[in-house]
Amino acid sequence: MKQDFRNKIIEVQGRMFQVKRTFKEDRINLEKGNVSDLKEYFHCDTLFKADGFLWICNEIKTIEYEEI
Repeated sequence: MKQDFRNKIIEVQGRMFQVKRTFKEDRINLEKGNVSDLKEYFHCDTLFKADGFLWICNEIKTIEYEEI
């Protein structure tokens, strides 16, 4: 069964990310292409590898505020 992580919210090293897409690591040759090209193509700001997958994500920015 295929695992679908799209639109999931994950936490990595205390930062939150919305997963846009995942690929098995062996499906994309990062040495052949450029990571910035992948980011532009998928409209994302973060790529990382974990658990045998390439994770294409957008970071959810933490906003600090003070109530007035």
